[in-house]
Amino acid sequence: MMRIRTRLLSTLAILALAACTRNVAESGNPSTGDASAQASPIVDQELLAFLSLARALHHEANLDESSNDTAHAVTTIERIVSAKKPSHEFPEVEEVLADAYARLAELRLRTGSLDAAATAISEGRQHATRGSYFEGHLYEVAGIIEEARATSLADAGKNDAAAEARARAREHLREAMRIQEHVIERALEERNHRP
Repeated sequence: MMRIRTRLLSTLAILALAACTRNVAESGNPSTGDASAQASPIVDQELLAFLSLARALHHEANLDESSNDTAHAVTTIERIVSAKKPSHEFPEVEEVLADAYARLAELRLRTGSLDAAATAISEGRQHATRGSYFEGHLYEVAGIIEEARATSLADAGKNDAAAEARARAREHLREAMRIQEHVIERALEERNHRP
């Protein structure tokens, strides 16, 4: 999972670079004397810096996890969600934040902080586009949190509460599956309609 996240951030950085370059190309050619095109940077440095910062912090959290220092990994990922954001709105920033909150939830779950993990999921949903991989992943992690809650409650002899937590886990996991199946179907349709 750690490698997937860093590859995801690298992909987002490449897509952001391509989008910035495309926006400049569409706004005009600087060699023609178009003032708006001359004023536009070829790439948005703030966006690329934010993506690079997030990628570096994920790598640092990977090192923390490989040293079994989950508490420091939590602090490291918290730096992503509390970092200054680019002054313009970019979908890539929202995707990075949604993904960071999902990882934060997973890390908090590992430390046994179920309520803090659930809070990270709620915060992450504010950044996830509806029907996206990122929303689906947040539901998946929410299901895992409720599964852990059910186990904890069952171990404490609270069988009714454990059953409710298991039901919530199923609901979240089914929603994750529904969203991810839709993401796959949409991608296949787009691929089939390409010339």
